[in-house]
Formats: sequence, C-alpha cells, structure tokens
Amino acid sequence: MLRLPALVCAAAACCAADPQDLLTRIREHLREYVTQLPDYTCRVTIERSARPSARAKFELRDRVRLEVEFSGGDELYAWPGSERFERSIAELLPAHGLVSDGSYALHMRTLFLRNAATFDLPRQAKGKIALGFQVPAVRSGYAMTTPEGTVPAALSGTVWIDPESLDVDKLEVQVDTRLGHSMETTTYARERIGDAEFVVPQSTDLLMLPDDGAQARNYSRFTDYHKFAGSSSIRFDDAAPASKNNRPAHTATPPAGRDLTGKLESAIGEDAAIGDPFTVVADDGAKYSGRIAGMRRTGKDQWNIELTLAGRVVRKTVRLPLPAGMGMRFNAR
Repeated sequence: MLRLPALVCAAAACCAADPQDLLTRIREHLREYVTQLPDYTCRVTIERSARPSARAKFELRDRVRLEVEFSGGDELYAWPGSERFERSIAELLPAHGLVSDGSYALHMRTLFLRNAATFDLPRQAKGKIALGFQVPAVRSGYAMTTPEGTVPAALSGTVWIDPESLDVDKLEVQVDTRLGHSMETTTYARERIGDAEFVVPQSTDLLMLPDDGAQARNYSRFTDYHKFAGSSSIRFDDAAPASKNNRPAHTATPPAGRDLTGKLESAIGEDAAIGDPFTVVADDGAKYSGRIAGMRRTGKDQWNIELTLAGRVVRKTVRLPLPAGMGMRFNAR
C-alpha cells in the first residue's frame, strides 16, 4: 500500500479531528493515492445474474472473464491471452446482460482528481469514516444505457475510509435516472503491483434496478494484478507467476474451409467463462487454439455453450466440467 506519513493519523486523532480538517486530509490523501497508482493489468471474472422481478431470486445466467488495463487514466479490455488491449467493455461482452465500466479506477479519479464531486463532512460509522458525495450529471462523464435509450447520470454515494491510514475501504455509487437505478459496491484491499503495494478493487457488486420488470446483477472478482509495461502488447513482470490463461499455447493454423475434429487437451472446468481459451488436439496430432465465445445457463447443471476455433464453431448443451480428451467436431462456417 502506498503510504503518505504526513497524511496518516491514528484512529483516535481522526475521531477527534475537526470535520472540515479531516475532509481536507482525506481528499489530499486520496488525490495523492490516485495520482500515484501505476499503470496495471488485472483479471476480472464477472458472474451475471438476473431475476424477473424484485420478489424473485437472482439466478446465474453466464460468466465472463476479461483482462483489464488501467493506463493513463483510461480502461481498456481484452480476452485472456490476447495480444492487445484495445476495446471497451461493451465491445467485448455479449449483447445480453449487464455491462459497466468505472469500477476499477475511473470513479476514484472522478471523485478525487477531477474535483467534480461535492462532499459531505465525514462521520464515524461502523468503525470506519463515511464520506458522502454527489456528482452532477453534467460533470460525471457517466451515462446509463437501456433499451429505452441513453441518458447522462448523476452519481451519489459513500466512500468508506480506514480511520488509521485514510485509505479507501469500500466505495458505494448510486445512479438514479428516468431509465432506472443502479447501486454499485466496490471493496478494496492491498495488492502488490510491481515492487510496491497499492489499495485496489477486490470485488464489485452491481445491481441494475429498473422501476419495474427484470433486474440484473453483476458480481465481479479482481485477481492477478501486474504492472503494465508497454503501450500495445500485454506483458507481465518477469518475476510474476504465470497464470494458466495469461498466454495462449503455441498452436497451428488449421486448413481453411474444412470441419475439424479432435479432443480437448485439458478440461474445461466448472468455473468456465466466456473468453477462456482452450486447446484442441486434432486427429493428426496438431494443436489448435480456440475460445469460449458464449455460454448461457439453461438449468441447474446445464449450459448452452459455444466454442470457436479458427472460424469454426461447435455449439452444445452440456454439463460442466468437460473432461480432457472429450471429442469435438468444429463445423466450418
């Protein structure tokens, strides 16, 4: 975690501090923190759920895995194992389901770098410092999009702060528009990025709550933080352990225009997600790389899954996991 000794106070001192002075300390500390965040990458796994009404339970619909790059104040996204970060989250994710950006670092920049927010005086609550805020729609840079259209969105909510370090512990962001309402809760913890520790997102729970009808929920987990090096290709620190999905296996290119049959080189697990790469060993022994392009839960244990490989596709209704050695036939499109 990045430490700023001049801005750190003990819990007792924070409790006794003048509220306006404490607000100034918090804003200075978090402005410095956001400024010194390094360019980094991480992996996010998003479980997307929905329910037909507020009275029903949320049910898991699909799962998505992405790589996220935060660099120069921007967020870019890529599928695991891709060579470049170059697209927005909306471009990568399937059309169905809820998508959102801003959870990773953009909200914190809006609050503490852009001076777009108005803050309430800090208060003590549940052993933390609670700092309420409001950001008008004309200054938020944020919008809500539904099938009914797109509207600029004001932000409001609470930053929960550790009273000893003044580091962010949790961020709650509410959006209220004529198209619907959302509540996003991001929790933070220390992670090593390069040769230092920083406080970064660990999970985000996003609820989309229209005035009536179906509601959506995204629960995201952030892992595999690495310092980002280079402006075009995904590279990780040499000392960092390689995740099994960080880099695709070296594979051949199959002949065009033909179906391809082979077997899965390794299992596709119960926690499989859209975006995960896989490798097929063809009947002639050649290895080809593919990716899970779609999956939709259709029952307690069943999934409609779509696997793509070099312009070929296989669609199946399956129960996960799919074992290593399972035969596959990819149909040429």
